[in-house]
Amino acid sequence: MIENSKPGIVRLDYGPMQLTISAQDDHGPMTPIVEQAAHYAMEILTEVAGHKKIAASPQRELGVSKDWPEVLLQMITAVKRSGDKTLTPMAAVAGTIADLTADWLQLHGATKAIVNNGGDIAVRLTGAQTTTVGIAPAIGRKPTHALALTADAGVGGIATSGLGGRSFTKGIATAAVVAAARASVADACATSLGNVTYVEHPAVKLAWAEQLDPNTDIRGHRVVEQVGLLPPAVVEQALHNGWSQAAQLYKTGLIMGAAIFIQQRVVMIPENFVTEIC
Repeated sequence: MIENSKPGIVRLDYGPMQLTISAQDDHGPMTPIVEQAAHYAMEILTEVAGHKKIAASPQRELGVSKDWPEVLLQMITAVKRSGDKTLTPMAAVAGTIADLTADWLQLHGATKAIVNNGGDIAVRLTGAQTTTVGIAPAIGRKPTHALALTADAGVGGIATSGLGGRSFTKGIATAAVVAAARASVADACATSLGNVTYVEHPAVKLAWAEQLDPNTDIRGHRVVEQVGLLPPAVVEQALHNGWSQAAQLYKTGLIMGAAIFIQQRVVMIPENFVTEIC
């Protein structure tokens, strides 16, 4: 279903995908073009569905075929660039679809395009265009921080992974937020950062992924099902685990920043990555 909410903004609800797409050029909102972009996004999802078995395969089983669609190739590239060999290409599906849709809008004249795929966001800014992205510390919570972006910042994607999200996580972060040049890379890296925040504690309940979802792409992996109240020292260790990996990714230039939230605590890199909302 495609719904026009405001000029230049369309909401798309299509199977497992819920997108909010907005775009404008120098003359204002691009409503007809945004509607076309929604149809394009549906085509991309259909391509993913047609290659679902490959998209859900472990990286070690993947080659590359010229017959595969661009969306699948970008998903594979993103998870491989993250350095996390436990990820399947599905770890980057939301960000990749957002990327390709935003690229399409930019190709069709948008000077500002934002595609929000369930919290994995592709941003395209040109010239003096700016935007601000709200950062929530957990699913269902209001934003407590914000990330201001300009065209010069080079950030093309912001993604969030963590407990309560659409996908399983192996860690205890309620939100692992990553900014990168592409939403696909941000998506894969956010998943990886969320995973490494795991700490062993009686309050952390695990389950086999296939027990919670028989169609999961990570069969044989233990995921976090529930987290109770944790001692401060345990939270600090989990935050340190996430920050350490984020620091490595930041040092290589793969990501442009990260913020990790666990039970009212947050760490970030760089230190001023996001700003607290007063």
